[in-house]
Amino acid sequence: MRSRPRNSTPANKPRQGTGKAKPLQSLKKATHATAAHVTALSQLLAERWPKVVVELDHKNAYELLVATILAAQNTDKNINTITPALFEKYPDAKALAQANQTELERIILRSGFYSQKAKNLIAMATKVVAEHGGEIPNTMEAMVKLPGVGRKTANVVLGNTMNIASGIVVDTHISRVAPRLGLTVQHDPVKIETELTALVPQDQWIVWGNRMIHHGRYICLAKNPLCDQCPLAPLCPSAFADVMPAKPAAAPKKPKTKAAPKRKVKGVKRVKA
Repeated sequence: MRSRPRNSTPANKPRQGTGKAKPLQSLKKATHATAAHVTALSQLLAERWPKVVVELDHKNAYELLVATILAAQNTDKNINTITPALFEKYPDAKALAQANQTELERIILRSGFYSQKAKNLIAMATKVVAEHGGEIPNTMEAMVKLPGVGRKTANVVLGNTMNIASGIVVDTHISRVAPRLGLTVQHDPVKIETELTALVPQDQWIVWGNRMIHHGRYICLAKNPLCDQCPLAPLCPSAFADVMPAKPAAAPKKPKTKAAPKRKVKGVKRVKA
């Protein structure tokens, strides 16, 4: 795969808006999850995001795999500032397999959870060298057997570097946007993927996933979604609803008063009725 310049935030990045979206728990059933509805949504997504690519800088499958592992609980923008030095020192799986964990941790420190990530990266590279000749495997079955690699990471790499549609990437953005659009009521990423792959034609899995991720990153934000700028709003059952239900104000607690101590009267016996 030829090298390409780093993708920056789109020039027409939407401004902050005031539209809000319905909480996931309020979507009791995905009433809009039909092939016709998904087709209409897909057309609008294609118009809004005609050309989208994964925003992690990479030149090949190895680099995207490493970058995606590092991106867990972090942002693509931050990871793109870490990987140039990382790939200069460890340009392939064979070099990474021989890495000293302490040195690797220093390089990836700003990625968060750096100790576990360093351990996973070295173990992943070691397995790739030992079992796949140093080449990133091209099947879902083999990918998910690599340390630190789940279905999401495998789908990112297989789809964006090998054009293999083994599934749909379900990251934090799609996990949020798909229920808001009424496409699923699931919360588990694997279950969400299963339902989405039943709705979306397989030849669209890769680009559809990338477009949904972009839409969640720049339009359907977690706290303040830009519903007033969203082309999907006319088809979205959650458009302009509250993101989180308002919590009722707690009633003020009344101060406790101590009862006056009972006085004992000597010489008087109490009789039970």
